[in-house]
Amino acid sequence: MPQLRRPPVPAVVFFFFIIWLFIPGDDLPAQAIILSDVASQRIKSYHDALDILNQTRWGDFAPGRDAEHAATIGDGFLNLTGFRGEKDGFAWEDLERFRERGSELSHYAVPPVDGQQLWDVAAGEAMWTNVSGIVQGDWVRKPGSVVKRYDEYNLTDSVPGLDWMGDKADWARNITGNSGSILLRVDGNKTIEVYEQLAVDEAPLGGGLIRNVKGTATIEDTTGSGHTWEMRLWGVHWPRQGVILMTTTSEKFEGIFGLPHLTPSADYFQSSQRLLNSTLAGVIARKEENVLIDQTMPWNSDMDNPLYSAYPSPHCEFIVYAQVHPPLPQNHETTPIESERVIHAIESELEHPLGAPIEKIPRLRMSTVIYSPDCGFFLESKGPPDFPPGQAQHLVGLRNEVHVHHIKTWLLMYALVVSGQVFLLKDQMKETFTPSTMGRVSFWTISVMVVVDGMTFLAAATWVSSAASTFLPTLALMFAAFLSMTIGGSFLGKIHEVQLPESRNRQAADRTTSNSGNTTSTPSEGATPGAGASLLPGPVTATPAPSRVNLPQGQTGAAPVVADGASAVPNLARAEPEEAPTQTPRQAFQDIIVRYIFTGLCLSALAISSTTWYPVLRSIFLNLCAFCYLALWVPQIYRNVIRNCRKALRWRFVVGQSILRLLPIAYFWIYKGNFLFATTDLRAFAALSAWLWLQICVLAAQDMVGPRFGVPVGWAPEAWDYHPVLREDNLEGGGLPIGLVVDDHPGLDRTHEGHDDQQKRRSPARVIDCSICREILEVPVVNAGDETTSVANAFARRMYMVTPCRHIFHTECLEGWMKFRLQCPICREELPPL
Repeated sequence: MPQLRRPPVPAVVFFFFIIWLFIPGDDLPAQAIILSDVASQRIKSYHDALDILNQTRWGDFAPGRDAEHAATIGDGFLNLTGFRGEKDGFAWEDLERFRERGSELSHYAVPPVDGQQLWDVAAGEAMWTNVSGIVQGDWVRKPGSVVKRYDEYNLTDSVPGLDWMGDKADWARNITGNSGSILLRVDGNKTIEVYEQLAVDEAPLGGGLIRNVKGTATIEDTTGSGHTWEMRLWGVHWPRQGVILMTTTSEKFEGIFGLPHLTPSADYFQSSQRLLNSTLAGVIARKEENVLIDQTMPWNSDMDNPLYSAYPSPHCEFIVYAQVHPPLPQNHETTPIESERVIHAIESELEHPLGAPIEKIPRLRMSTVIYSPDCGFFLESKGPPDFPPGQAQHLVGLRNEVHVHHIKTWLLMYALVVSGQVFLLKDQMKETFTPSTMGRVSFWTISVMVVVDGMTFLAAATWVSSAASTFLPTLALMFAAFLSMTIGGSFLGKIHEVQLPESRNRQAADRTTSNSGNTTSTPSEGATPGAGASLLPGPVTATPAPSRVNLPQGQTGAAPVVADGASAVPNLARAEPEEAPTQTPRQAFQDIIVRYIFTGLCLSALAISSTTWYPVLRSIFLNLCAFCYLALWVPQIYRNVIRNCRKALRWRFVVGQSILRLLPIAYFWIYKGNFLFATTDLRAFAALSAWLWLQICVLAAQDMVGPRFGVPVGWAPEAWDYHPVLREDNLEGGGLPIGLVVDDHPGLDRTHEGHDDQQKRRSPARVIDCSICREILEVPVVNAGDETTSVANAFARRMYMVTPCRHIFHTECLEGWMKFRLQCPICREELPPL
């Protein structure tokens, strides 16, 4: 009765996972109604905050104001959440220090000319008009004058109506380390507002131009908690001065509404106040109209929870002052107007490419100071003048257009790399097209390649649906990965079909051994030749019954050699089991593919989630994944040992695939300008490269010296050695191949010339005709008493192959013959597979 094959567990799990993705949740309408009430309350508070922003003037927010001025002007605080003095409890004592530090960075970026500070009057070096881009660098932490802890705040009193979660523990984004790295992404609005500047005596001036910007900061606390914090920032940019001021906004800090009061002067205040009045009002109006269908919180800094929430989690707030550095080096011969024209031409070509020749696009540089008013600390970018230029250069990066161009180039280059993998794979499939050659290839080596190519296809297919300017390069990569995955999968299916009987025979032998209670290895247990021989049609002639056999010296219990020349294939004589073993259900190749898909999805999910791990854990995980991926030749080495196979894959395939699959890893592990801004690790890459090339060296040693070189006797199953050491002292035992015995061919007994008859001795090389190519074959025969461990003898053995039926051929000839038939070309006896 045929057994019913149960579907694999991963296939069932994957099926229900797909169904779950397409089933809408029933709690969405109820959740939307609840969130709309919370959104209505927040929008009302936004209206109140916008009214306060409209009514205030420069100087109304001055936390350090003394009692005399407080009685006449005000207490120096605003009726905005986070700006209300003692009620909120923020450490605003360092606000003036924050402004002064920002001005110092600006003065350093735009140095004075002839003793006159041109930055103050908006007449300094020309700046980028659009600063949309990504910059990266290191930061150092400096404590504030007032140390604040989470337990010093009472959020229930300062922000009533909300149930705070986690306010009794240390807040998120609390940077405790002394140094770390920061990645800052800035996106500027295309519209630039023009305003009228104040008088020169109100310096510093903003330059008459202003625009909205938003940013994303990723701060890695390397030496402290080890966390990586990511947040959204909202603010304004003054293009003429290169000043960017951004802030976080949350339920306990209405930063975007109080941002004008954080600026360095009255000119910056009045320009940002007018811009924010119009833009914030428009956002609030749209949110109010769509309150039932849009529950995303505007200006929210929490990237993990973008919706309105009645149960918020507190975190440290940040105010970012960034100074853009002039893209062109300072030149006294070039006026600011000429520099501005050059920068304008570069920006015009970047935004609207027309093919204008640009020698080099300057990099985007910024210096920044970050102030946390509630947690009481500063983060400053690492660079001059506090640090030497050779040690750090503040934040350095690329414009968005240049960054997208780098991504396109990488995608196209990666597509070419994958195409090269496809070419090598097709070339190897032309070489490995018979059951004999497919039996040599490791199933797991090809599986590693197919799984990684499938993950590449999955990533490209996921990204191509949302790709904008990178659509075509992503599509090219997806197509190349699809070809590599499908062609490799078809090759893997053929290998599985050929090697499936081998695994069945091994399982049957294991069951037979376990049932009999015999722990020693039986002939059928380690008979790789017998397993492989069943894969091909039987011999043309009938196999004669074996008689008394003799083994050539050097064959450790391998195939029996018949004295009269008729051979017996190793392990042909098998003991009949007492009862037929139970047949195991066949493992379909489709089940294996489902498991591979499930494995690829799990690895992709882990790789994505690793971006939020500690840097050390993330580095260990990625290095471990790369180590396992680059161990793709280890299964092939193991299979060569088990089957006693000297060479299964072409060297062009092995070396080419190793180089091509190492290139993407080298890009991220070595190149500091990679588009992901990943931290490089030269030592890890050197170890990974050494690990990969060590495997190639082992494969080379197996090819030249022998597949079981260095493997202790008994660690691998018995197999026929096609390259035995031929010794003259084994002559009486009939161990030499047919044609090399002196009695068979007396003329082969040659002597060295120039010696006396008493000094005659047999030559170590004997000559015979190869029956396949009909060319002369010189076979080295070790004289009696000579050593056999020399390097020359090891290489000389690679020139010939001896079959179990004592026939000898050129190695190249017999290997070419055995690609098609596992039979002796002379006597048609069945041969063990390579």
